[in-house]
Amino acid sequence: MPSAPSLPGLARLLAVCRERGLPVVQEPPAPSTPRVGALIAGQPVDPLLAAVHACVGYIGIEEEFFLLRIRDERNFDLGRVNEEWRRDWPEPFRSLLVFAKEDRLAYYFATVPALASESAPQPVVKVDVHEELYALPVASDVDRFFETYSRYLEALVASPDYEEDGAAALTFPWDVPELIARDQPLVELLRAGRFDFLMAKSADARKWVSQVVAASVRR
Repeated sequence: MPSAPSLPGLARLLAVCRERGLPVVQEPPAPSTPRVGALIAGQPVDPLLAAVHACVGYIGIEEEFFLLRIRDERNFDLGRVNEEWRRDWPEPFRSLLVFAKEDRLAYYFATVPALASESAPQPVVKVDVHEELYALPVASDVDRFFETYSRYLEALVASPDYEEDGAAALTFPWDVPELIARDQPLVELLRAGRFDFLMAKSADARKWVSQVVAASVRR
């Protein structure tokens, strides 16, 4: 049996929360966790997402985001959310696998099964469902998402406006294209136009992607 993938990004995220005094709730893994390739509402579970759920059952960062539980007493869990997602949204968004949500806001984090390959895991996007549906590419895989988000939290807490504005002082990922640009595999996918089908109706999203690509060149 192959060993489970390591999760340095997740470890870094939890360490940053401790070091910066950010309120975080962490729960142990559920008694039954999804296997790699198992279907959640028809979409395959990515190896790194499976590894995350084998490590933790829930992560909640106050005013930031939370990882969906495998089972939730309010029926707001990985299976139920994705079943409703398939029902409520059109393609290509219907085929995303939602795994986390921003706290108190209608923004979701999802993997993109269609962009996975034998050599590359499912990348991660942030989906805005407020008005015209679109998705912003934020990481080349689930663990890189946690790593990038940890760096965003460091920048947020260091912002001169943080004490007064809290999480509103710096918006993820719009205000941190240079952090997204650290993820070179993601940048290569952006250069190849692999996410264009998820941003076709958002000029702002496409403009932001150009900022990420430009930031990667300056690094």
